[in-house]
Amino acid sequence: MQSYFRHYKILLLFIIGLLISTGLPAAPTYWLSDTPPSKEIAKTMRSSHDGLVQKSRRDGTVKRLWLREGEDPLTSSYVKESSAPLLLLDAKKTLQSVSFISEGYAETKFKMPDEGFYNLFMINSFVEDNTLYSITAKKETLNHSCREGHDDVKEKMPPNLYNDAPIDIIRERMSKERFHSHMTSGDLISYIILQNSKPLSGASITFVTQKGWKKTLKTDENGLVTFEMIRDYYPQWHEFKRRTRENFLVIVEYVKVQKGLLNGQSYDTIKYKATASGSYYPSTRDYQSYLYGLLIGLFALFVTFLSVYLYRRRRLKVYKEQRLD
Repeated sequence: MQSYFRHYKILLLFIIGLLISTGLPAAPTYWLSDTPPSKEIAKTMRSSHDGLVQKSRRDGTVKRLWLREGEDPLTSSYVKESSAPLLLLDAKKTLQSVSFISEGYAETKFKMPDEGFYNLFMINSFVEDNTLYSITAKKETLNHSCREGHDDVKEKMPPNLYNDAPIDIIRERMSKERFHSHMTSGDLISYIILQNSKPLSGASITFVTQKGWKKTLKTDENGLVTFEMIRDYYPQWHEFKRRTRENFLVIVEYVKVQKGLLNGQSYDTIKYKATASGSYYPSTRDYQSYLYGLLIGLFALFVTFLSVYLYRRRRLKVYKEQRLD
């Protein structure tokens, strides 16, 4: 009987949360991007294993990220300025505060002296219409140089967790993933959604690609959700580029009925929204299929020319000289 009432209570809270969420205004969608807002800025940067970086003898490797607003990885606007707090969880799992600077756009820079994964969090909260809006934007980025070797890569692969994040989006590592691995079309990509370090069940997760493909799923009892990366790159063979990098966005939304007080303002509902961005490339299978098609076409062309040549040769009459005595 107790088990019945417990499940009934969970279902009732879910229905109440759903009804409340439908009547609330949508929370703004902020996310962190490593795509420069202009070609002039991009020209000052260099390619790395995980997007563009700046490198110098004085500062070493420096990552630059920009704050954007919107749910389209391609057309989302760049925010001009922001005072939202930023926290950086570095490769050594040390937490430090950084801030936005305004040089025409809200951006942040941080050095990456150590090899491994760095996680930047923008966490902001405000109360409006008796609702607490909890906004989290996360960007995981990798620093790796082959000059450092690859002996201890396996130890550095697990995700770094920030236990106090209102919502943390953890990308599970793929099978045999290493620093040189990239997500590609056709891959299964799994995320674990944590709320204050605990799995969050029933959260709505939307996956959006640069070309506009969108899919929404719910997390299971372990906070897990899995997407299959869509194949959406079909150029002509002469235009196929294996290193084509396209972006995607993961958006987490969750509503909870809870009363509280923030900066003297009361609320009775919490609406969470969190984002994480990433990138993917065409699958090697796609490239191989294009290559196989080209080879088959060339072979068919060769057979055609050979057949025509042999046919014309058989039809050719050999000149024979005849002498009459």
